Amino acid sequence: MTLRPCVFLLLALVIHFLSLAALPARADEKVEDAKVTFDGQVRPILAKRCGKCHNAERPRGELDLSSYAAVMLGGVSGRAVVEGKPDSSPLYTMTAHLEDPKMPPNSPKIPQTEIDTLRKWIEGGLVEKVGGAASTKVTPTPAPKNLDGLGKVATLARLTPVTALAVSPNALIVAVPGKKQVLLYELPSGKSLGALAFPEGEVHVLRFSRDGKVLLAAGGVGGQSGAVVGYDVASWKRQFAVADENEAVLAADISADKSRVVFGGPSRLVKVVSVPDGKIVHTFRKPTDWVLSVGFSPEGLLVAAGDRFGGLYVWETKSGKEFYTLRGHTKGVTGIAWRADSDALATSSDDQTVRVWNMHTGTEIAKWEAHEGGASDVAFHTSGVIVTAGRDGRVKLWDEKGKRAAEFGPADDAVLKVAFTADAKTVLSGDWAGAVRTWAVAGGTSVKLALPVETKPAALAAIPVPTPNLPVAAVRPTTPGVPSTVPANLQAELARKRTALKAVEDAAEKLKDEAARSPKNPALAKAYLQLCEAALAMKAEVVEVETAITKAEEKK
Repeated sequence: MTLRPCVFLLLALVIHFLSLAALPARADEKVEDAKVTFDGQVRPILAKRCGKCHNAERPRGELDLSSYAAVMLGGVSGRAVVEGKPDSSPLYTMTAHLEDPKMPPNSPKIPQTEIDTLRKWIEGGLVEKVGGAASTKVTPTPAPKNLDGLGKVATLARLTPVTALAVSPNALIVAVPGKKQVLLYELPSGKSLGALAFPEGEVHVLRFSRDGKVLLAAGGVGGQSGAVVGYDVASWKRQFAVADENEAVLAADISADKSRVVFGGPSRLVKVVSVPDGKIVHTFRKPTDWVLSVGFSPEGLLVAAGDRFGGLYVWETKSGKEFYTLRGHTKGVTGIAWRADSDALATSSDDQTVRVWNMHTGTEIAKWEAHEGGASDVAFHTSGVIVTAGRDGRVKLWDEKGKRAAEFGPADDAVLKVAFTADAKTVLSGDWAGAVRTWAVAGGTSVKLALPVETKPAALAAIPVPTPNLPVAAVRPTTPGVPSTVPANLQAELARKRTALKAVEDAAEKLKDEAARSPKNPALAKAYLQLCEAALAMKAEVVEVETAITKAEEKK
């Protein structure tokens, strides 16, 4: 007997419906047919005709044509497009076969309609999107109207993983993610100071500048948009905001002089931009996977980045030249922390290790197994003490050689983020369960930060469930402690089916909760009903095997 339907197929079905549910409803939009834009007409042409060679991962001739900012940046041969001058733009002249090398190489000329579209786009001013204009900068984002400065805290429907955490270096203030907000709290009282608007999406990064005068927040919407925002701590107003084009920002930092920002994410690119103008200073393409961590050295001369594949790279901030490739980590580099003198760099990794690197020689000073399951974050205090967080639910203090000085925990779940207070007397952590805790280095019980979560349960919407048509109403339980005379193959088959049934029932229960929270979303309800039907069919199969077992026992 085989498992019908396949559990993996069912889970894929759930994911499919969830993805459909996540698509935003689009209102009817007026399109300016006369204006050719990069997002509307040009990007699809470049992706189809040029994307194989000129992509973000390994662009030939350092020319990346996958995004507007990259096209504006050009390649090693110079600018690819010149505003208003198609005959001086290699992107047009080579594609139209007006000069060598003809593009695409060793291929016929692309359709004339597409060539004409490129020409119109260049003649029209290299417009990025409807209502936009040409730029050589990462797109600046204006401050939302009436949302600048501290505002009211939005209540969370439920706790979510703490994806970012920052403590001011010269004030007892901690910043944590909220619902499209940055929540600010006073320490040690835990008193709420208010919230900063971050309508760009989810907050994945929080960093105070080294002098504590700017709070950096970064994040966005996965696969759609990303942004890096700087808030002036004195007034809590937006000081600058720059946007990456089509991916959420997963890692970001601000230089000590507050003139530059570095960020990265799923695009595998590390970008350094000047602020507040958002002009691209450097684009580093060395990472081979998602960029998970970045950081400027305290004196600002170097910038480091780690990726999901274990790659760790260091560049000169001013020239953009590669300084080191640090080899050692075998899994994602989850955290980067510089020592105060900039001579050493500490890194955490999913390979369970924490490593300290000598920046004069590019060699590993120390390495130790820090957390079972993976080390998820690291912070370097000015005193030289290192604190780490891990998937084992622990927070640990170390010296630079890896000697453990203290351990705190367990937390409610895997600890994702960790930070010191300025005096190093307290450590803060954020975990997967959504809890933010303070741990006194001297010892004692941890204290949870009171996050704004709804206290009353959400009203559940009634969802119809199909009535089963089974020969037996319930699953036959096993009798523990009684020797079985049933053939081993039937026992194994029953165990597999029960395990699969439980997995589908658990998935259906979770989906039911999601559908109840979004009663107007038909895709979720439909997916839930299909899982219910699948669970009923699988329960019938369990009954079938149990019947076979009963008959086998009777024959004995």
